[in-house]
Amino acid sequence: MAQKSENCECVLSGTVKDSETKEPIIGAVVYLKGTNKAVNTDEKGRYILKNICQGNYRLVCQLVGYQSVELVVDLKKEHAEDIALVESDEHLQEVIVSGKKVESFSQVKNTLEGQSLEQSRGQNLGESLKGITGVTSLQTGSSISKPVIHGMHSNRVLILNNGVRQEGQQWGSEHAPEIDPFVAKKLSVVKGAAGVRYGSDAIAGVILVEPDDLPDSSKITGELNTVGFSNGRQGVISGILQGGVTGLKGLSWRVQGTLKKGGNVSTSSYNLANTGVEEQNFSLTTGYKKANWGTEIYFSRFSNLIGIFLGSHIGNKEDLEDAIARSRPLEIYTPSEFSYTIDRPYQDITHNLLKSKSFLKSDNFGKLNLTLSRQFDRRYEYDVLRAGKNVNTLRFLLETYTGELLLEHKPVFHKLSGMVGLSGMYQENVSSGDIYDKPQLTTTLIPNFQNQTMGVFIIERLPLKKFDLEAGFRFDQRNLNVYRPTQSYSTSITQKQTINRGLSGNLGVNYRFSTALSGKFNAGTAWRAPTVNELYSYGVHHGAAAFEIGDSTLAAEKAYNFSLTFEYTLNRLSAELNLYNNYINDFIYLKPGFTNGVPDYILTVRGAFPEFNYTQVDAVFRGIDFSLHYQITDRLSYTGKYAMVRAKDVRNNLYMVNIPSDRIENTVKYEFGKKHTSYLSIGNLFVAHQNRVEANSDFVAPPAAYSLMNIQAGTAIKNFEIGLGVSNLFNVSYREYLNRFRYFTDDMGRNVSLRVKWKF
Repeated sequence: MAQKSENCECVLSGTVKDSETKEPIIGAVVYLKGTNKAVNTDEKGRYILKNICQGNYRLVCQLVGYQSVELVVDLKKEHAEDIALVESDEHLQEVIVSGKKVESFSQVKNTLEGQSLEQSRGQNLGESLKGITGVTSLQTGSSISKPVIHGMHSNRVLILNNGVRQEGQQWGSEHAPEIDPFVAKKLSVVKGAAGVRYGSDAIAGVILVEPDDLPDSSKITGELNTVGFSNGRQGVISGILQGGVTGLKGLSWRVQGTLKKGGNVSTSSYNLANTGVEEQNFSLTTGYKKANWGTEIYFSRFSNLIGIFLGSHIGNKEDLEDAIARSRPLEIYTPSEFSYTIDRPYQDITHNLLKSKSFLKSDNFGKLNLTLSRQFDRRYEYDVLRAGKNVNTLRFLLETYTGELLLEHKPVFHKLSGMVGLSGMYQENVSSGDIYDKPQLTTTLIPNFQNQTMGVFIIERLPLKKFDLEAGFRFDQRNLNVYRPTQSYSTSITQKQTINRGLSGNLGVNYRFSTALSGKFNAGTAWRAPTVNELYSYGVHHGAAAFEIGDSTLAAEKAYNFSLTFEYTLNRLSAELNLYNNYINDFIYLKPGFTNGVPDYILTVRGAFPEFNYTQVDAVFRGIDFSLHYQITDRLSYTGKYAMVRAKDVRNNLYMVNIPSDRIENTVKYEFGKKHTSYLSIGNLFVAHQNRVEANSDFVAPPAAYSLMNIQAGTAIKNFEIGLGVSNLFNVSYREYLNRFRYFTDDMGRNVSLRVKWKF
């Protein structure tokens, strides 16, 4: 960011060209980092930025299909800076770019990268993303966390893992994404309905797990991350090694791996039995790239073992009611001695992803991308033993094949650019026996099924002088074939087919009021067909400690999303305000069971469990995301965040359950050293009491508000980066409303972390 100056009439101009062909590049985005000065190059590749204050700036030039360029410029009065862009086979998700880029989607995109991402290293994906305003997490204890965007989660939040939509058993509230965050160079969240680009399920938004580009030289580089946490005595080690092949220009590779092990975590005053975690992950990438074509192959394997708090599985209804009413678990569930042992109940998950992406560029039609993938997700959920017998083991085997053909066409009419695409998916899930054969003589939570989807879409953008327009349209169809026992313990099969079709649309405007203020308006629609669990669940979901019952008559959801965003940047101050309203017809949710104001419990051979029923209403989700950053001095800064979401069942004029409480976060940061290589930050997170809950809508009233103090410190010494953090500094006892285990126990107490990163 520039230093203060009396002269604010400087001009920066130049031409952007292709480094090989020397042809001018149309539609590239040129902007000054830390300001609101941004412009597209014209038909001759020229750009001009006016009314700039004197000082040092970072000039950035970016365009999909090219490597980003960042230069330091020293402005005195007028300055010319020509830029040459080098072609790059970008990852699929890079089609969506940050809010500073004028060719971006009109929707808001927030990114976690750099120092903010490093501070989250060692945490799972759901916890890492909580650093983004408007994003929280749905938890099941301390080790299972999944992202929540504007009050919605699971099958309404689409996750793109290295350009491929992540397909696991994401329907479960305690089924965390099977992704190692260490593979990501940055984590991004696109808020709001994004069904046009990504298809059904993107009602709440999209999460992009974005690895770094493969290296373009034969030099071998890498990094080693080690993280230690005091709570649970957890240790994490993750490494990356990458390079090229001497004599084979364009061929490159990367190897990455992570190991994690943790034991029983503790609240502010007691340990929690059987809450350990073990994780072993790795990924391999290789690619070959020429000027006009290239291909990349990626494989990853995610494997973890997660202990489920023993006190959440109770033997009978009376014991369950006593456990919920008790202020702290029984001593048998809060051992005084620490242990790494993981016993029943626990989850055993393995997820494999194989992806290939190829591109072909032509001067006539633009760039053609083909992405193919195969995923295999294996999930076992082991319950406690009853009378020495294994009375339940849930098994889910999900195999998914996806494909997408995407054409990013060359600009027409000088400025109109966009893409057209065709996508498809086939998946097969086996919960018991073989998919067509007789099931095992046991009840299962969900039946075997096959799912086929296809979609076609078009998106076009038109950049103008003061504003940019974007519009898109998509059609999708889903065929769901279900194979289930005719009745419990039956050896005969009933087959049922459900077909859903839906349209998605999007219209966005990006308007620049002045050099400091810009605004985005987006109106979008998306739809989501009911999933197999919502239609046909019947049984104990032991990881969630609930008996879940589906409804085969549920209709598809249809969402209408409106958002308005203002971005302001001037000198030392930057702020973003996002207002959103998401109306969803036939919204499906898991409703706690009550009869005449009395909670419903279902007694099984495995114990008593609270009853939850999938039901359908018309719902509206609206709220505010606000963030502000002020550079008080060159070394001292303040960051504030506020997130609010309100959700109602408008069909019955009732508040919805399991909606995030209001959150306020304040952080003060001070940087040390000549090059600001060291820092100390102190932050406070305040989470309000959720008082918008109807009577008899949950088994326990929402917990009280809480306030947590957190400290982060770090320094860089040559090739090493060292970070020290303390969360819940004062060891506060609290319960989070979005933690399913708040029925039984407090949340995690104080946790000290030490991070060391070595780059070589």
